[in-house]
Amino acid sequence: MASARFLHAADLHLGAPLQSLGGLLSPAAHDRIVSLSRTSFGRLVEVALRERVEFVVFAGDVFDSSERDPSAQRRVILGLRKLTEAGIRVFIAHGNHDPLLAQWKGRSELPSGVEVFPVGEVASHRVGLSNGVEVQVAGVSYGATAESNNLVPLFSGLSGGPVVGVLHTNVGGIGAHGNYAPCSAADLMAAPVNYWALGHIHDRQVHATPKGFWAYPGNLQGRSTKATECGPKGVLVVDIDGGGGLAEPQFHECDVVRFLRLDVDMSSAEDEQQARDLVMRAVEQEADAQPNHALLLRVELVGASSAAATILKGFDSLRNDVVHEAEQVLGDGAIIKMRNSCRPALDAVAERQRETLLGSVLNRLDSDDREELTPEVRVQVEALLVERLAVGS
Repeated sequence: MASARFLHAADLHLGAPLQSLGGLLSPAAHDRIVSLSRTSFGRLVEVALRERVEFVVFAGDVFDSSERDPSAQRRVILGLRKLTEAGIRVFIAHGNHDPLLAQWKGRSELPSGVEVFPVGEVASHRVGLSNGVEVQVAGVSYGATAESNNLVPLFSGLSGGPVVGVLHTNVGGIGAHGNYAPCSAADLMAAPVNYWALGHIHDRQVHATPKGFWAYPGNLQGRSTKATECGPKGVLVVDIDGGGGLAEPQFHECDVVRFLRLDVDMSSAEDEQQARDLVMRAVEQEADAQPNHALLLRVELVGASSAAATILKGFDSLRNDVVHEAEQVLGDGAIIKMRNSCRPALDAVAERQRETLLGSVLNRLDSDDREELTPEVRVQVEALLVERLAVGS
């Protein structure tokens, strides 16, 4: 059966400053990165046109603030015009960052073909797809920067064939995000909705249900080296077959600037030069693997190394050299943070001969003949002691 498709996006946070870029970037590089990050919405529009979607849903936080940045608003209006001129309908729910306040004037500038969901009640719109299926697209917006109520029950009155529910919510009370419009996965599955197009959580998630799926696309563009902001960012595209069945959502990248956390194992480094080489090899591998993105890296030196003391002593110089050399490899990207967490690699046999806390504990372990300390347990305990007490010895 022929398929039609729609695009699900959320948490664009347009107008947001990039967070925590650190002090390693030059002012010119900082401005360049900010400029590149602003092109992600244009990529969303390109995906929608290329994939020939028939409607687009935005599940909240299109803008980063209720004081909507004028240049960001302009980018949105121009992008929405391209979508609607191509016959693509657009549905927008507002979230905690961009609540639908009474004084917001931008709504009147939206092109025909764009629907904004109201505050306090679910509105539903019928969309006839090219394959003959009629879809209900239903949603609700926030009217304030904090929504404490579970909004899922507002969708209970819907009926009729496939329903796409658009909601900004924290499913399961994920602690890294504000607990707005809190609900449970069970709440979502009990509602008469086939596809929950959710926003608010910046980690991409797709969960199957008996009726279809509930999903977070994640945010459109990472903003820092926080774990939830790292890695590929973009949108989900969902196919609906001629019988109204939903295919698993497919991810499409839209980010131009990509934040990554890069751990580099120092266990094979015997001096500072080898440490530098290990970092640069890891940076080059990331650059080769993701050539179409400006990579902003948080590099952390990890592992047990015989060069740990040397690395610690000369870390500032090592960091400066690596940051400078990485500029030649990363192009528009850069290393924006670098930290040292590697530890000394110690010889447990030699440590037993030293008058240190670690030596004393290892010798006491040797002399303990309790039956529960099997050889396997002793090896594990010894490894743990060496790791935890190495610095203090």
